[in-house]
Amino acid sequence: MRFVSVKMKYILAAVTAAVFTVSISLGVVKAVKIAAPEAAYVVVIDAGHGGVDGGVTGVVSGEHERELNLKTAKTLAEYFENAGVKVILTRKTKLGLYDEAKGNFKRQDFQRRKEIIEAAQPDLVISVHMNFYKGSNRRGAQVFFNPANGYSRALAAGVQSKLNKNVNIPRTNREYAALSGDYYILNCTPYPAVIVECGFLSNPEDDRLLNTESYRAELAYHIFSGSMEYLFTA
Repeated sequence: MRFVSVKMKYILAAVTAAVFTVSISLGVVKAVKIAAPEAAYVVVIDAGHGGVDGGVTGVVSGEHERELNLKTAKTLAEYFENAGVKVILTRKTKLGLYDEAKGNFKRQDFQRRKEIIEAAQPDLVISVHMNFYKGSNRRGAQVFFNPANGYSRALAAGVQSKLNKNVNIPRTNREYAALSGDYYILNCTPYPAVIVECGFLSNPEDDRLLNTESYRAELAYHIFSGSMEYLFTA
């Protein structure tokens, strides 16, 4: 795991404190871009699914998860970059991370994501997804972590706390605990990693909200905020 100097952490903390002052324009939360020193942190943002793997589908919108994941990941990346953090996206387009001529798309895709993470040697990894449940009543954002990785547990708790306070409780009158999960993107790396399920596409209201730029920006901001607080205290 990379370690940065305490001095650099405090410099970036000061910069990010200013970034946390946001402006509301047309209902979209936007970070104020501020000049920052050379990046003290590296973050990998993973937009789940892609290509032939569309993920789940909105119960009302019919929108594929892969598109919503990518839109949310890019917005999240913008917050980090505006705070002076180096961001690496595993997926930048709607395409999957595989060679169609080689077959076994899922294995190829997973392996490529792992390679990107290993090459980046990041301070943390955030994998963006949308949830789905057999019933239509479940709503809200939930975070998953690898229970064998204490850093991931701490990161997940911090991000979940921000989402509960600012999204889940105000909109659904409930909160979630960050949950352990046996998922490849969490297990393939020793770096702090979380999966953020931003909402339930099986719920009509979550589906509607997740298809709006303003709500995705709101979610991304609170994921960013919780992640930065983790970095400052890790």
